[in-house]
Amino acid sequence: MQGRGGYLDLGRLTPAEYAGWAASLVLVGSLFLPWFGTSDSNGNSVLAGARGGETANAWQTFGLLDILLAVTASAPFILAWIIARGHELTWKPGEVTMVAGITAFVLVLCNGIILGRPKDEATDTAIEISIQIGYLVALLGCAGMAASGYLRQSRYKEGRKPPGVI
Repeated sequence: MQGRGGYLDLGRLTPAEYAGWAASLVLVGSLFLPWFGTSDSNGNSVLAGARGGETANAWQTFGLLDILLAVTASAPFILAWIIARGHELTWKPGEVTMVAGITAFVLVLCNGIILGRPKDEATDTAIEISIQIGYLVALLGCAGMAASGYLRQSRYKEGRKPPGVI
């Protein structure tokens, strides 16, 4: 293969890959920030052992979502590896990162707004649980991953035809 710059050719990467890296690091960082807070005036406001105005991060609150988000954050790095190595793909580079970002965004949105706040496992209630900064930062990181994937895949103009079309 001519034109290759060695094992990894970082010259093939676009700003979209670097934006994806930044967005995924924001997403992983958000997992350590406070996601939910308890009420300091209501003694029944308990979440993951936090009470009396304390907060809980994603690692404390969730059993599976936190792991899924951490794994999802690897998508932009895998994309960059594929592009830097010059591997041939059957899809547009960036599509998987875009879909992973959108899926993560919907999962975060569901686990706090659409389906309600997480519940305390001991009492099965979510009394006066508030959204904190980590939750919003996670949404921003997921949206950034989706946007970076979209920007990367939009560089390819060749459209695919559905099966059976000439």
